[in-house]
This record gives sequence, structure tokens and C-alpha cells, in this order.
Amino acid sequence: MRRSVPVGLAVGLVATFLVTGPALAQEPPAGGVTANELSAWLNRSGFKAEVEPDTTTPGDQMVATTTDGVSVDIFLYQCAGEGDDRRCQSIQYVTGWEPQPTFTLQKANAWNASNRYIKAYLTANGSLYGEYDVDVSPSDSYETLNHSLADWRAILAGFKTFFGRS
Repeated sequence: MRRSVPVGLAVGLVATFLVTGPALAQEPPAGGVTANELSAWLNRSGFKAEVEPDTTTPGDQMVATTTDGVSVDIFLYQCAGEGDDRRCQSIQYVTGWEPQPTFTLQKANAWNASNRYIKAYLTANGSLYGEYDVDVSPSDSYETLNHSLADWRAILAGFKTFFGRS
């Protein structure tokens, strides 16, 4: 499912990463995380994060944050339950930019051929997005989330440079 983004909003996740005691001390319940737990974990890690409605899927939620000057959306998938109690087994980090002449299909394909975690795609209007999917369940600690943030941060720097966004 593709996400539409308001004009002017850079969407995604830059996962600058601070390991904090509370984030490591807690264990997520079986079955994944809720949007509120994901937001609280990011806040404990030093990022302002808020739960918002997922406008593309009524009843679903997403987590919005901003790090290193980039707006971030984290979408939740494979969810069970209702409302704030929806527990999700996987998450998707998404970052995006409005169309630029340097955003080409050839460049996106070149990135995808050489990089495993962040996948690039262009929308019909030429906007560039990078997506990173992570299974967070089963997991016995927040280590999976911490590791995914560290990976995202390391790879996103190269993604931004490759597409001329740094």
C-alpha cells in the first residue's frame, strides 16, 4: 500500500540513535508493539514522537517524528486488536522528498541494486521515497527496534548523499 504525503512534507525516518536505560530495560509484550509504545520508545530515546491517524487506512495509526531536520513517519503492519490496543508485528520507516530533476528511475534502480535495506521508489509525479521494513515480533526486547534505528541511520546518510539530498 502506497502512502500519499502532503506537499512540502519530507516523510520518513532518520534514525539517529541514543541507547537509553529505559529503552533497554523494558520488554515489548508478545505480538509486537502498539503505536503508543513505539512513540514512547522514541521519546525515551530522545526524539519527539506523536501517534497520528493513518489517513490512508481508516482506523490505523502511525508514528510521526522529526530527527536531523527530516520528518519521519513509521507505519505499522500485521496488526491485531482495536484502537490504541492494536499490536503490530512489523513496522515500515519511510522518508521522502518532492520531485527533483536528479530523481530518475535509473538512479532509483541503481540504488536498489546495490543496497539491501532502504529501497527507493519514485511516485507518478516524481517524488522520491525510501522505505525500510522491519519485523518487530517475535522479539524479547527492544533490541530489535534499537538495531533497526541504528541500521536506518547508517544507511540513510548514504541514501541522502546518493540522491543529492544531504
